[in-house]
Amino acid sequence: MRRPEVLLFKSRSMASKVTGSTPPLGLLYIAACLRERLNANVRVIDAGLAADPLNALLGAVRSAKPDVVGISALTAEAFLAHAAAAALKAAEPDLPVVLGGPHPSSDPELALKDPNMDAAVIGEGEDTFTELVRLITGQGPGWNKPELLRAVDGLAFMADGKAELSRPRAPIADLDALPFPAWDLIDYKRFWKRGSMASVGIRPYLTMFTSRGCPYHCVYCHQLFGKSFRARSPGSVAEETARLVKMGAGDIEILDDIANFKQDRFDRMLELMLERDLHPALSFPNAIRADLMQEHSIDLLKKVGVGEVSVAVETASERLQTLLGKNLSLEKVSRTINMLADRRIFTRGFFMLGFPTETEAEMRSTIRFAHASRLHLALFFTPNPFRNTGLYDMFAKAGKLPKDASSIDYEYYGAPFNGSVVPDSKYRWLYRWAYYGFYFNPLRAWRIARDRPTVADIPVRAWKLLTNVVSFRRLKEKAA
Repeated sequence: MRRPEVLLFKSRSMASKVTGSTPPLGLLYIAACLRERLNANVRVIDAGLAADPLNALLGAVRSAKPDVVGISALTAEAFLAHAAAAALKAAEPDLPVVLGGPHPSSDPELALKDPNMDAAVIGEGEDTFTELVRLITGQGPGWNKPELLRAVDGLAFMADGKAELSRPRAPIADLDALPFPAWDLIDYKRFWKRGSMASVGIRPYLTMFTSRGCPYHCVYCHQLFGKSFRARSPGSVAEETARLVKMGAGDIEILDDIANFKQDRFDRMLELMLERDLHPALSFPNAIRADLMQEHSIDLLKKVGVGEVSVAVETASERLQTLLGKNLSLEKVSRTINMLADRRIFTRGFFMLGFPTETEAEMRSTIRFAHASRLHLALFFTPNPFRNTGLYDMFAKAGKLPKDASSIDYEYYGAPFNGSVVPDSKYRWLYRWAYYGFYFNPLRAWRIARDRPTVADIPVRAWKLLTNVVSFRRLKEKAA
């Protein structure tokens, strides 16, 4: 088989309340697999690094003449993804365009309503997209026949005018078998000049997965990596950590859904870093499971080095905890927060306000929990009813599904999704009180300044927080 030419495009939102971005780790994994398995020549374009993303994409198509273009997008990034597909098809009508990432995995039928999308990868992309590229380069123009696509697990495609799914792709069991991400394909140091998913400031950092999947059944959660917890070996994690440190990363953001699900494995991962004298500042922007965290693990984190730990509380209502499938022990969560605070580890908490059937009293209890905590930072999100989640069904049952929402609204901050029994005006007042009451606390402001690893972007983040997050201003996407 000839050497495939593949172009990968990371879509971004061109109008966003989110202040941080992160390298396209998923695409870098896929690129590494394409190189290793197909000897493919791969190019990656990140829209967040391009002054004019669509022109950059079209220029790469003209110069590289790829066999296929893969586009990755969150739902909030879908506008540019579809604009990119339209531009590609206008320039090269026969060029295969494949969509991947959380957006099509959440709602493949909606994603494929765009006639410029030839297929969509559902769930993990490494095996599925590699197999699809092999099919495209092997079959040529006839690659998109339904009978051929049905043989590729993990795909969505159009057949007889409607969206069809092939068999689900089994989750990758041996994560150690995956090659390390192809960092050489992007100018990763450009991310060191902007905020990231974590809140610890502008600094040299890189990202890493040490596990995939989460066995819990929270109704609001995506299932991109499935419900089985799969972990890399501590040795593999330590080896990659050494590589990232050698590349200049002083901070490593661990993007796992639940890095500490298996506490012994989590501890061994940290112990190996200590044994190899690796001391990056580890940050956990996607949250650990706080009620599983042990004091010994926190001590190990402190010894290795820690930038930030995030904990996801969501709600202080026991009724909602059960209804949402979260089932946290708030007592254990408070104990973990206090242990982190005792060691001056910068800690961020996640909360949500506006669940279907949520009452004003339940919102107030969540806000009081956050205000009384020793967290350094708190983020209060509006629940997003993504399709094919239990939360979507709850919004539908409550008659609260948004009727005029666009993809950019699915950004968590001040989104127009109030599913609660509280009127919108009161809900927005409570939402603002949650933020202002938390941050206009002199003791907390002092602790933030004392414990924050870097203060370089505090003024910028504070301004965006107070102007964008609580504004409930509706955003409109714009093409690049």
